[in-house]
Amino acid sequence: MQTTRRAIAAAVLAWGAAVATSSLVRAGDGVVFTFTSGTGDAPGKITVTNASSGSTTSVGLLPKMSAAACASMLSDAAPKVGFKTELGGASVTIFGHGVVVKIEGASVTKSDK
Repeated sequence: MQTTRRAIAAAVLAWGAAVATSSLVRAGDGVVFTFTSGTGDAPGKITVTNASSGSTTSVGLLPKMSAAACASMLSDAAPKVGFKTELGGASVTIFGHGVVVKIEGASVTKSDK
C-alpha cells in the first residue's frame, strides 16, 4: 500500500512539473511589439523575416501614420511569412520562433511574451 501511495504521489508531481514546464515553453513562443510613435514626416518600412524558413516580406509605411496604424501594418505583414499575430491598439504579438522584425521610421519597443 505504501508503494502505491508513493507511485501516485510521484506521478502527480511529474504531471505538475510537465504542466509547469509546458506553460513556460509556451510563454516564450511570442514577441510583443509596441509602437510608441508612428511615422513622422518621412515614410518608413517594416521588414519581417521568419528565420526558421528564411521567408521575408516588407511593407511600406506612409508619412504621418499613427502608432496603431503602424501596428496594423505589422500585424498584416507577419502572417505572410508564416506567423500568427494578435493586434491590440498599438501593440502586436507575433507567435512563433525565429521572428525577426526591422522597423524604420517609427519607434517601437519589443518584449518577450
